[in-house]
Amino acid sequence: MARRDVGEINAGSMADIAFLLLIFFLVTTTMEVDAGIGRQLPVKLDINLPPPPPVNERNVLKILANKNDQLLVEESFVRMEDLYDIVMKFYTVNKGGERDINMPLYEPITKEKCRAEITKLQADLVKSPDNTSLPGEIAKWEEKSALIDVVGVYSEIHKSAVIQLKNQAGTSYGLYMEVQNILKQVVNELRVIECEKHDFPDYYTLREDRPEDMVYINMLRILVPERILESKIEN
Repeated sequence: MARRDVGEINAGSMADIAFLLLIFFLVTTTMEVDAGIGRQLPVKLDINLPPPPPVNERNVLKILANKNDQLLVEESFVRMEDLYDIVMKFYTVNKGGERDINMPLYEPITKEKCRAEITKLQADLVKSPDNTSLPGEIAKWEEKSALIDVVGVYSEIHKSAVIQLKNQAGTSYGLYMEVQNILKQVVNELRVIECEKHDFPDYYTLREDRPEDMVYINMLRILVPERILESKIEN
């Protein structure tokens, strides 16, 4: 019986198809990107400006994660499981009136106060048109005035109230993230309460990429500000 030779298969087109498929998947695949943690870092002070006024100690909650993975609040050692209650107390203990002299006060925000502050800032802007911070301050009070139209008169934590977080060079990433998670948890839970109180949409469904949701997000950022200041790393 005669032997029949089998011809070679031309694989050139297969390579082209594989290359096209690779390009297709590269173009259409969505990669997960870590957004990171949004935090306020200390700003470099302008030596030509007068030093800022001292901040009342009651308005600063000092948290330190040391190189031995120990947690200190106001220079006292605390357990991680106690941090939630400490941070929640800092935010809420004086909301209904002064109950703790070591915690920040709250101030009622009314239409009258908003108008007075806007008028004062506008007058300052006329005197100092080069002051780039004044337009932003005016915009903040205008946002507060608009918020009152939606939720009515509300209480605002003192403008200098801040959580100061410091980490030593040897602090583990795990401890750092535990602290961050607790700080974020407190803010989120307080914003959930505000959503329920004012009949806003579910807080956890709000997305920053939707303009209609940003209206609620901006109001919640005023009602429950996330003032967490990352200080420089200590040795």
